[in-house]
Amino acid sequence: MVLDLHTHTTASDGTLKPKELIQKAQTIGLEVLAITDHDTISGFDELDSVVEETDITVIKGVEISADYPTDSLHILGYNIKDSLRVAHVLNELIEYRNKRNEIILEKMNQFGFKATMEEIKKIAKGKAIGRPHFARLMVEKGYVQTIDEAFRNYLKDGGPLFVEKKRLKPQEAIELIKEAGGIAILAHPYQVLKDGLPYPIADGVENLESFIRYLISKGLDGIEAYYSTHLPKQTEELLSIAKKYDLLITAGSDFHGDNRPNVKLGMNVPFKTVGKFLSKLF
Repeated sequence: MVLDLHTHTTASDGTLKPKELIQKAQTIGLEVLAITDHDTISGFDELDSVVEETDITVIKGVEISADYPTDSLHILGYNIKDSLRVAHVLNELIEYRNKRNEIILEKMNQFGFKATMEEIKKIAKGKAIGRPHFARLMVEKGYVQTIDEAFRNYLKDGGPLFVEKKRLKPQEAIELIKEAGGIAILAHPYQVLKDGLPYPIADGVENLESFIRYLISKGLDGIEAYYSTHLPKQTEELLSIAKKYDLLITAGSDFHGDNRPNVKLGMNVPFKTVGKFLSKLF
């Protein structure tokens, strides 16, 4: 079946509004679409007004950035029932992020890259400003040629314009989703790795499987086995791990629109692999 359970809108760092994303999903024939913006559910408000106009099944979700050395441990939450609780926690993180953005902007200007918060907000078009928006402004102003260059030379972890985020611990992110009645899924498992191995955040964490097993002990429900940059061998390994531990399986592109032009919307996967997850939603 054709679906996408991992996408972003202008509510975080995507370039399409929720309605525009749904329209694009319709155009390419998606059956199920989940909107999972980074650390915010503010896009839910707009979703409520457009889901009735489409034949696509639209799932409300979120992607929570957890505290982890590689900056890539993200927990996806689906079917959140207590949205007020989740919004309260995430809004506190967004408030800190706003302070962080002011610091990044100050660093940019000190570095000779003239920019204002008004320019950043114009690019972001939403509430949650992130590093991709700073990168896009640098490209627009001619300071760098590409977004990749902006990250590689300035905005990457440890770069001259990098400022740490305030994040939930992995178990806190999982707990927040579960306590709100949702389903917790590990996003893009292979992006969590560094030099082929996870950081040893707990005893016994030696490889990807043991790392996933550690997260299961904290309440993890499943893994994103199908992902836009996973190699076939990696997907097979994740499917094997999911079967071994009776985990739910999801499939997501991590679509961001023009912010990640190489990532296309939609995943074509066998229904039998994602059916168990979908049955938990409906």
